[in-house]
Amino acid sequence: MNLTKLDEIVMSRCIGFVSLFLFHLCFTISLLAETGAWEVGLRTGVGRRVPGRFDGNLNSFSSTFNPLIFSDLNLNGGKQTNTYEAFIRFFLDPRNKVGAIIGRQDLSNLYLTESTSDYYYTSLKSEIFSYHILATYHYVTEISRNWEWENGGGFGFASADWQINGYNVGADSVNTLSMQKGNLRGSGLAFRLETAVNRRLGDSNFLQIGLGYHLVSIAKFSGPYNGEESSFYIQQDGKVGVFDDTRVLDVSVGTNQSLRRLDMNSGSWNLYFSVMHRFLD
Repeated sequence: MNLTKLDEIVMSRCIGFVSLFLFHLCFTISLLAETGAWEVGLRTGVGRRVPGRFDGNLNSFSSTFNPLIFSDLNLNGGKQTNTYEAFIRFFLDPRNKVGAIIGRQDLSNLYLTESTSDYYYTSLKSEIFSYHILATYHYVTEISRNWEWENGGGFGFASADWQINGYNVGADSVNTLSMQKGNLRGSGLAFRLETAVNRRLGDSNFLQIGLGYHLVSIAKFSGPYNGEESSFYIQQDGKVGVFDDTRVLDVSVGTNQSLRRLDMNSGSWNLYFSVMHRFLD
């Protein structure tokens, strides 16, 4: 078993353990809560991702590390987000509540095309989505009998999938077409800040509209790419490319430069809508 797979297994087990711990913690807090009130809800949201270092690095993608070959790159898409979540919260008192949220965030398709000076063309479509589980805290301010304003945040773990499909074609003595397919995965941390207004519908149901900032931080991606265990790497000169594990040492020696794996810090602003049911003591 190689080190990459071992890291993934350890991280997966850590996330599973933390998930169980969070739900156990919420259950324990519910027993200690003064009010005995708790709530469950479902949420959907749409948003826009804030471009950052991840996008900047992908703009330096190259199908070759040969310094004598130049390329023209076009990167677009990947800005819109869609979020789907479920949550449970327990009231410590009428104003303070803690809980857990579990969900998924999808990025719109990301398209990358490259043309090189040696007549090589690459076209890749990326689908990136992440799963997260967060421990949360919220503070509630009652505006009137039917309206509430709440503010809070969360912290937890995320696991992201990066699915790649495409092709590249070369125009040398014989035209060549090569299909590209990858399924990379990474794990990391997730953070959340949000504010929302709650509208009471009856005694126990609420409709919520809010605005939140969601940040996912993934240290690296790895997984099968064209049948080989691979990852995105950044060279010292800034070029980014996909290499399988057996070629990383060859590339480092051949170019006399060190490589590091591509990371992703993806933040997004999201407008969300929730429905909640509150259980009162």
